[in-house]
Amino acid sequence: MCFRPAAIELNKKCATCGAENEPTATVCKACGAELPAGAAMSGMPGAPGAPKAPGAPGAPKAPGMPGAPGTPKAPRNQ
Repeated sequence: MCFRPAAIELNKKCATCGAENEPTATVCKACGAELPAGAAMSGMPGAPGAPKAPGAPGAPKAPGMPGAPGTPKAPRNQ
């Protein structure tokens, strides 16, 4: 089986004008707006904006107490 990772966009996209910028850029080349620090890797787990990992499942519930056995019913006389 072959594993193919999700497409990763390494360029930073300006939130103000939408222009693509180099991953190391600190300001947008088109409008001069400040870009977030670090590379924008939205497809990578743990990257800013990536969904969080699901939490650990809770402990299983303990089984219920078995019902106390009742007194056996006497056979009916017919």
